[in-house]
Amino acid sequence: MTKKNVDNASWLRPLPEEFANNKGITSKRRLILSSITFTVLAGFSALVWMSYTSENTPMGPIPVVRADNSVVKEKPDDPGGKEILFQDKEIFDRVDNMATEKEDVIAPSSEIPLKRPVPEVTEEQVQVAAEKAEEIIPAAAPVKQAVVTKGDFMIQIAAIGDKSKAEAIWADVKKKNSSALSKLAPTYMAVDLGDKGVLYRVRGGMLETRKAADDVCAKLKSNNQNCLVVIK
Repeated sequence: MTKKNVDNASWLRPLPEEFANNKGITSKRRLILSSITFTVLAGFSALVWMSYTSENTPMGPIPVVRADNSVVKEKPDDPGGKEILFQDKEIFDRVDNMATEKEDVIAPSSEIPLKRPVPEVTEEQVQVAAEKAEEIIPAAAPVKQAVVTKGDFMIQIAAIGDKSKAEAIWADVKKKNSSALSKLAPTYMAVDLGDKGVLYRVRGGMLETRKAADDVCAKLKSNNQNCLVVIK
C-alpha cells in the first residue's frame, strides 16, 4: 500500500473529537441484545428438535357402524311350562270329514237412496200443464185406407220355391214400378209339385177387366219386368 493510500484509508484515520469521548454502545444495551438473540436461537432449536422427535400418529380407516345380524331370539330346546300336544297338527280344522267353517265377512252395504221431497202441485198447475200438452200433441193424420179393387184378373211376375224370396221380389218390383202396382195387393199362391217341392207364384190383383190387366203388364214389360195375365 502506498503512502498516499494509507493517508486516504478511513479506518486508519484518527476519530474525530466528537467521537473520542463517546464509548459506543453501553454495557446494558449489549446485555439486552444478547438476551434477545439467545432467546430466538433457543426457540428455533426447540422447534427443530420437536419436529424430529414427535411421533406421527397413524391414520387408520374410517370406522363403519353396521347392524348386528346375529339372531336376537331363539326358541329354547326346552321351553318349559305345561306341554300341549298336537300343536303342530291341523286336525282341529276338520272333524269327521266336515268342511272348515268359513268366517263371516261383512260386506259393505250399498247406499240407501233417500226419498226426495215431492214438490206440491196445485190444481192450477195441473190444468195449465194439461192445456200445454193439448197444444203440443199434433192431431193424428188420417189413415189412408187401401183401395181394394174387384175383379177376376191378376198379374203374375215370378214363381219361386221360397216364400220369403217371393215377398222380396214383389217389394223390389213394386218399388221400381210404384205407379203401376200402387192399387194392387200381392198374393203368394203355393203350388205343390211333389218331389220338386212347393212353388210360390207371385201375383198382384185384383183387376176388373182383362184390358186393365194387360195395361199393367205393358207398363212392367216396358221397364224390363216379366209379366203375364192370369184369371183368379
